[in-house]
Amino acid sequence: MSWQDPATETSLEAGFSEVVAAARAGEPDALSQLFRTYQPRLLRYLRAQERVVADDLAADVWLAVAGGLDRFEGGEANFRSWIFTIARFRLIEHRRRRARRRTDPLPTEHLDRVLDQAWDRDPAWLVTEQLGAQEAVSALMADLTEEQAEVVLLRVLGGFDVAEVARIMDRSPGSVRVLCHRALKRLAGRMSEGALAE
Repeated sequence: MSWQDPATETSLEAGFSEVVAAARAGEPDALSQLFRTYQPRLLRYLRAQERVVADDLAADVWLAVAGGLDRFEGGEANFRSWIFTIARFRLIEHRRRRARRRTDPLPTEHLDRVLDQAWDRDPAWLVTEQLGAQEAVSALMADLTEEQAEVVLLRVLGGFDVAEVARIMDRSPGSVRVLCHRALKRLAGRMSEGALAE
């Protein structure tokens, strides 16, 4: 089973070292190229974890990347691992702050959607408006524990192998495999229940 969707797989491959060197030198095109290459997966990962603040968290990740780029060493796989590790730490920090604050702000688009639904209850519109790639990811992750969801997201959206996920999450590879197995078993059960219900 392949964990990476070739249609959404993006990388810099051979030119990675040159792009990073140019980004370190402050060349805007190189920084933009790094952003365009890694932002889509990073944002999907963050939106699946904390939809309301995902864009802000992604911005924090890129600020940290810009500030630490001169200290970064390694290839493209190391870079991906580095930015997802930063993202995970930003998520942990956000959740700690939120737990102390105990409020969950609603995005304005959610309020707009509620008002629109009150005026227009067309089911076709609701399906078209509300279903998309991000909603599909969120729906799939809804039945998983937080750790199971994170493992699956890092494997699928991040494209990391078990050892990399274990390092990012500070867990053993065995526990990552167990979490992944349980998550996939739960998702398979949910999918088969849905198929039987139709």
